[in-house]
Amino acid sequence: MRRDKYILVQYNAAKCLTNLFRLGAINEERSKTQILDTIVYLCLSEDIAIKHIGANLLHELIEQNSELQLWASYSQHLMRGLSRFFVASKDPEFSPRLRAAAFKAFAALGETQEDIRKSIIEGENIISHLKFGLQDDSLEVQVAALSCLHSLSRSVKQLRTNLLDAEVWEPLLKLIKTDDDELVRTSSRTLCNLLLDFSPSKDILLEQEGTVELLSKLVLNSDDEVKLNGVWALMNITYKANSDLRSKILSHFGVLQILETVEDDCPKLKIKALGLLRNILCDPDEVDRIMTSHGREVLKTLVPILTDLDKWSDEEQEQVLCVFINIATGHIAKDLLTERDDLLLCLLRFLSHLNSQLQIAATTCITHLVKSEDSGCLERQNKLKDMGHFKELQTLLGARPEVADRAKIALQYFQ
Repeated sequence: MRRDKYILVQYNAAKCLTNLFRLGAINEERSKTQILDTIVYLCLSEDIAIKHIGANLLHELIEQNSELQLWASYSQHLMRGLSRFFVASKDPEFSPRLRAAAFKAFAALGETQEDIRKSIIEGENIISHLKFGLQDDSLEVQVAALSCLHSLSRSVKQLRTNLLDAEVWEPLLKLIKTDDDELVRTSSRTLCNLLLDFSPSKDILLEQEGTVELLSKLVLNSDDEVKLNGVWALMNITYKANSDLRSKILSHFGVLQILETVEDDCPKLKIKALGLLRNILCDPDEVDRIMTSHGREVLKTLVPILTDLDKWSDEEQEQVLCVFINIATGHIAKDLLTERDDLLLCLLRFLSHLNSQLQIAATTCITHLVKSEDSGCLERQNKLKDMGHFKELQTLLGARPEVADRAKIALQYFQ
């Protein structure tokens, strides 16, 4: 791929090698850097068709590869060259394709590393281009701009500064309401980041009329990714949410709908739905109200996930245990859990699990069940003693420190 070769030959060679690299057929470091150098050279070509091809190849090569992203960022001229793609070309019909290619390249560059995101935002004035890109007449440009925004929104600092100041949430809300599937997928994915607890845009978005209703509708979408993004976004906004917001969410996406989502076959969707349920069940009084009205359905859905160790992953079972930890804070709910011998036997089994996170979760749940300041605690303590929980907790005093500490706390409450 010497540079004195005809540029189209270089392009074809780079594309071929890029495909081989993505298939895992190229591992040699020198070959990787040669491919990357050639692609960067293509991106800086004066020929608009060649640099368009170069930017697309760059995206294909470095996407999901943090090492190559870092190497590409070392090029002194690459980012500046890509930013020139946003300047109108002599061919107005080709300009949208250039802008889309640049956004995709920047998205791949900023995918994993904070320093690179900082360089993109602060060095190339990408935010102003992003705002125009999100409102572009070209669907290709809008999707690519959304991908770039999603990549940059992984940065806590940028969420709190440049992205907040640019009010990127405004065009985002418009795009998520469109009929185009790809736009809805990409915009809903980006919205999840803007709704994280540390994002100032979260409060602004929740102040907009119809945001909760919009997120609830996403969960009912037939597209699996959009559905996942909807549940993910609801999980994010319920984290540390006040009672009014939780009630508003339940009025649009109720407990039974959440439980139905928990039963979905997609593990990612199941985990996010469990996270949403966990966030909803965070106040003891609200826990009692929900368990009084839907306790039977909650237990019917969750307990089977704990009983079959081979069918469900540790992560799924840990999330279920975390939901039961919150349920065990309820005054009435404690007794509902203690009545289920199958659930108590699951807790006993998890105390001896090889995964320390599951041990800790089970121990914490038991702690809430036997706390001495709650009525009926003596009966619950005696039942758990009879079933062997007290004895098993004692064996954990010799376990790794984080497990032993939780076991000590639980044992303190047994009389």
